[in-house]
Amino acid sequence: MSDRLDQLDYYTLLSVDERASADAIRDAFHAFALKYHPDRFTDAPEPKRERAEQIFRRGAEGYRVLLDPEARARYDELLRAGKLRMSAEDERAQELARRAKSGGLTVSPRARPFVQKATQAMQAGDFKTAKLNLKLALGHEPGNAMLEARLAEVERQLGR
Repeated sequence: MSDRLDQLDYYTLLSVDERASADAIRDAFHAFALKYHPDRFTDAPEPKRERAEQIFRRGAEGYRVLLDPEARARYDELLRAGKLRMSAEDERAQELARRAKSGGLTVSPRARPFVQKATQAMQAGDFKTAKLNLKLALGHEPGNAMLEARLAEVERQLGR
């Protein structure tokens, strides 16, 4: 895919400034999705439908990276070095760093700060604070079996 799409960084693709807030990025992605979502092209000829899917996937990739503060910081470094996209290898490295910070758990950007606080509280022996933060994390990520297991572990510690 050697075309104009390959020449666009995520900020340009989503039409946001490099200093854009998370809310501005969400709004920009919403506008982007209204224009390029594949559902809009179900009756279009195959080449046009495939192109819309390609553009939408790239925009979703940009949205995912720019909305995550840690991934965005790493992307900005890559962008300064002339790299317009995060490779799968860059994303894997980012995920490993994220897991290390959250005590080995893979969690969403909204749940991550609560998991980090819970991990710190557990290390300090403050299981009440850990429990509260794990419940808050589960509020952002219901059904996460690893978070539920960690919460059960904390509740066992509190029951002693």
